[in-house]
This record gives sequence, C-alpha cells and structure tokens, in this order.
Amino acid sequence: MKKLPPFLPGLSTKLQGRRRRRQLEILKQKRAEAIDASHAELAALFHDILPADWLSSIASDQRESIYTQAVVFWAWLSQVMEQNESCAKALARVEGWCEAAGESRPAFDTSAYCKARGRLPDEFLDRIHGRIERFAEARVENHQLWRGLRIKAIDGTSVKLMDTPENQIKYPQPSAQAKGCGFPVMGIVGVLDLARGTLSDFITCPFRQHDIKGFYQLRGHFKAGDLAVGDRAFCSYEMLALLAAGGVHSVMRLHQRRDAKRDWKAGRRIDRNSRLVVWRKPAKKGATGLGSEEWDSLPTTMELRYVRTEVPGRDGKPRTIYLVTTLLDGDDYPDEEVAEVYHQRWGIEVKIRDIKTTMKFEMLRVKTPAMAHRTVKMIQIAYNLIKARQAEAIRGEAISLEELGFKATLDLIDECLGGFAGLQRHPRLLARSLEMFEQRLRERLLPLRPGRQEPRAVKTRPKPYQYLTKPRHEFIEIQHRGKYLKAA
Repeated sequence: MKKLPPFLPGLSTKLQGRRRRRQLEILKQKRAEAIDASHAELAALFHDILPADWLSSIASDQRESIYTQAVVFWAWLSQVMEQNESCAKALARVEGWCEAAGESRPAFDTSAYCKARGRLPDEFLDRIHGRIERFAEARVENHQLWRGLRIKAIDGTSVKLMDTPENQIKYPQPSAQAKGCGFPVMGIVGVLDLARGTLSDFITCPFRQHDIKGFYQLRGHFKAGDLAVGDRAFCSYEMLALLAAGGVHSVMRLHQRRDAKRDWKAGRRIDRNSRLVVWRKPAKKGATGLGSEEWDSLPTTMELRYVRTEVPGRDGKPRTIYLVTTLLDGDDYPDEEVAEVYHQRWGIEVKIRDIKTTMKFEMLRVKTPAMAHRTVKMIQIAYNLIKARQAEAIRGEAISLEELGFKATLDLIDECLGGFAGLQRHPRLLARSLEMFEQRLRERLLPLRPGRQEPRAVKTRPKPYQYLTKPRHEFIEIQHRGKYLKAA
C-alpha cells in the first residue's frame, strides 16, 4: 500500500528521498558486515592483530560468494594450525561457520575450495604478513636485544612436494633416486628475528642450490644495528663485507676451508680465546650471486676477530670450534658472550623443527610450485601469528619468548578455540576470554636446560617394507624368507 503525505496527497513519499546517513553510521555498518563475514573462531582469537574490518578492506573480491578471500584465509589458516589437516576438514569447518551464521551451506566438494585457495592473491597475504610483523615489532622490549643489537639468524632447510611434472621441473628430486620413485625437494632459506620471534622472510629454491645464494637474496632484511648469526655455510668474505658496509655486524662459524688453513698464532692476540686477523679479498667472485659492481665495491682487506669456544659434539664430548665476527672490541663484546650469541643460532633450528615436525609440514601436498610457495607463506603467517600472540601475552612480564612452548600454545589454541565462537559482536566477553587465554598461556613455561643433549634418534622400529626402486606399476614385491612381511 502506497503511503501518502498529509499534504499534497497525490504525491508519494518516495519522492522525498531518504534521510542522509552520517559517515560514522556507514563505517559502523561496514564494520558489522565485516564481522558477520568473519565466522572463524580464529578471527576472534586474533581480532586485535587482524581486525575483521581491516581484513575486509584489503580484500579485492567484491562479488557475493561463499568463498570470499577472508573466509578462504581463515579456513586455510585453520588447516595450518591444526597441523596440516585436509581440505575436507577445512570445508567441514566452513559449513559449520555458515550454519552458525544462518547462511546456506556450500556443497561438500573440495574442488571449489581448493580453486579458491589458488585464487588467493599474493598481495593479500603480503599485507597480512606485514601487519603481523608491525604488531610483533611494537611488542619488542629492551631485554630482548643483545647489547643494543637485534639478533637475526639465517638458515636453510628443505621440504618434499607431491610428485607432479610441474614440481619435478622446478624442484627436481635427488639424482640418486630413480625416476618415479622419489619426491621433488624444495629448498627454503629463511631469516628469523630472535627479538620478536617471527620468521621475517624466506626464499624457495632447488635443494641443490647453496644456501649462500639465499643469504644474498635476503640480505635486505638486515639493517644497521642488526647482528647476523649463521653457520659456516654463510661465512664468506663477500657477505661479511656487504653486511659490514650496511652497518650490520656478524657472528658466524668459520668456514671449513678457512678452518683447515687457520693459523691461530697469526694476527694480533686480544686474549686467550680471541685474536684479530686480516682477511684479503679473494681473487674471484664466489657462488653468492654478487654483481660485478658490488664485487668491485668490496674492500681489498677486512679486519675480523676469531673467537675460540668449546661446545658439546654429537657424541656428547666437548670439541673446539672457531667463530669469526666483526665485533672487534674484546672489552665491549667478551668472548663468552659472543660464543653464547652463536649458540642462540640453534634457536632457528628449533623453530624449523616446530614448523616441519610439530606442524607436520615435512611434505607439502600441493601440485604446483606456485601453490608450494603460497603454502609456505601461509605457514609463515600462522607461525608469526602464534608468536605475536605469545609476545602480547608476556608484554611487561619477566618472561622470554623461548620460555613459551610452541606445541603447548598450539594445544591451548585447540582447547580454547571453541570458547571464542560468536564473540566478535561481544567485545567485553571477547576481551575477558582473551585475557583468560593469555593467563593460561603464561602458565605453560618450558624449563630451560642449556647444554642438554637430545640425540636425533627414534625408538620405534620401522616396519620392514622394501624400498620402492621402480615405479609402482613396474615394482614386484620380493619375499625375503620371512624377513619382509607383505602388507595386508
């Protein structure tokens, strides 16, 4: 029925137009729509790091769809944090979100969800990563620095990919394996900021590529006032000189070739375990990837410092190793503290173990190199989100990030995640739940036991299966007189 005004009854009220809304009302409505679109419990847990309205503002998809970029991001993130779960489980989680919001459920077909993951823009993930980094950076306190320097460690690792032609071309399998009997192997070199605990950046490469090339590509992440720490694979004249030119100090283990030619009596003695030496520029460039101009700009000589220290070997017995550093002053940087800084390099090994073993990403179930790189980016975001949550929980407390267990935090998220469902529109309840979560997180402290020997060995015997030496359609099982039991 048409509503008519008391005056000029022949005219409809629609001609009067609508009341102009204020800009604040428009922003409130957009924020409410963004919150309604973020059904995930993880969105509530990390609402202060990745607000729903901000996530909606950086999304490039404007069309109406179940698999929006925000929904795909939270679903994929849940897969990562649930330790490499399947796409089917992520889809079931999306169905639960839709039911809770009173929306229509998507068809239970993982192909649509997997295609939506493939469409997720890299720029979208990069902006999310940048916001997490800024959040963690704001929580860095003075006690997390070493003598005013920010320690950044670099190391390399590798992961297996699915055996597809695209993966084999980009990241070929080891040459010792027969064709069709192995998996492509992707190398990863990453930089870890020990002050905030986050994985700052990474590059992917064939596993045969030397890690020093990855160091050259990532050198931009080392700024003046940083302290680069790495093993002997990264100890080269070129990288030490490039970092020093940018005001970056280094502590690295002496490369094995220089260690074999080392003369401890050469140079100038500082103390019993420390000497100043002079390195000369090599006759030709190494395998770092430097350009000709960069190579020509390097100094012809460089003064460095050797530090001698004892560490337990793999057999548990003490052994002597030699470090090289650009920290030349023995009074400001004592030998014991320089050695302790290098021992912190083991921290990046532990972080890699957290990602590959704890989160079960020793193999990525992806079919293309592009999805492999994007998956590693999602792993980086998930890892940094957890570290940012830990940094916020211990802010102002006399607790270091190393004292909070990564696996304990994952278990606590899994236990408490259901309690965050539906709290996006209830800020007081959400703040109370988050405060209780952080309190419980601070209670889960690891006992720090420096020097504890943890041999890399397994107790459970593997099943006596044969090795696959031919493709499966050609392979014939051989009965080894009862020593090999055929699988039922």
